[in-house]
Amino acid sequence: MRLVVGTNFDDNLIKEIHKYPVKYLFGSFKKTITGHGRASFILPDIDEDHFKEHIDLIHKNNMKFLYVMNSAVLNGNEYSPEFNKNIENEIEKLVSYGVDGFIAAMPFLIGKIRKEYPDIEISASSFARISTMREIEEYKNLDVNTIILNEDTSRDFKFLENANNYVKSNGMDIELITDNSCLFGCPYRRTHDIVSSLSSKNNNERFWFEYPLLFCATDVYNDPKNIIKMRWIRPEDTEMYEDIGIDRFKIASRTKNTSWILKSIKAYSDRNYDGNLLDILSYPQGNAVPGAMAKINGPDNYSELKNVYIDNKKFPGKWLNFFKYNDCNSMSCEVCGYCDKIAYKTMSIGSKNIIGRENKNMKIPVNLVQAFKDGNDIR
Repeated sequence: MRLVVGTNFDDNLIKEIHKYPVKYLFGSFKKTITGHGRASFILPDIDEDHFKEHIDLIHKNNMKFLYVMNSAVLNGNEYSPEFNKNIENEIEKLVSYGVDGFIAAMPFLIGKIRKEYPDIEISASSFARISTMREIEEYKNLDVNTIILNEDTSRDFKFLENANNYVKSNGMDIELITDNSCLFGCPYRRTHDIVSSLSSKNNNERFWFEYPLLFCATDVYNDPKNIIKMRWIRPEDTEMYEDIGIDRFKIASRTKNTSWILKSIKAYSDRNYDGNLLDILSYPQGNAVPGAMAKINGPDNYSELKNVYIDNKKFPGKWLNFFKYNDCNSMSCEVCGYCDKIAYKTMSIGSKNIIGRENKNMKIPVNLVQAFKDGNDIR
């Protein structure tokens, strides 16, 4: 097992993880010239001196650091000679600080990095939304080293096996994200990628919450069984991926505190977690959205999501075998119902089993979006 872990730039984190199979840390500054995949308001604010010192500490502990430059949009700045020169200077500066590689999504940025540094490591970000063999071939032609697959592929074992065989035969790697709790087939994902990218870009308009999370949380509130359909990976299930040759797992943790990150690293290293599975998943639907609603005096419905409990020890031992023999991309979840059955076995809300909870029909509160821009009130 090889773990790739998001750093919160707490040096104590680096000092504690040497006993685990962590090979890479990744992160970025709060706001950057390109933007990146996390909203700036939830990231630590670090200066360049601490950034360099943190990378030095990572290297002293025999790990590497990847810089996140995975914006989904550059607002057309690609056409500007001045912007291109600034990007080149930024890449050069980061390499001089000791960055071992980059995580990028846009072919434009991947090409920029590869042109300047032919031998540096580049991972194609999950923001590239790679989910087909043809897309992997194209990113191979862009000369990336690692493909971080779209989370929606994480239970498509036929695809994963074929993809892994292809990348390994071409001297590349596949990386799977363990802890993101995005809706399977999420209709808000592209928008979310863009909103995150814009919010973390220098000199951009300020807004303090990524509104697609509210839309996602509405789907989860209406039917919490959606959580089981999400493509997270349990610590106990990593062996199934290793059996087909995939052993590189990403813990997307750079917005978390050190104790959370260490707990997650230990769980995946031990391939075991006894407790609420949501404690080691990102789960912004229950963690972030209720707090945001409280700040703007929004609907209280989402508070129910704070009380969801998924007993990690109640999953059937071979529960993922279903996905080896069934193709979710060509099936209707409404007709299938397999994940619903798993939810009934594992999930409770406020100590009450999910069985008997009727699905809700709350509409997405689009009128609240404007409340998340700095200085705005609900209208």
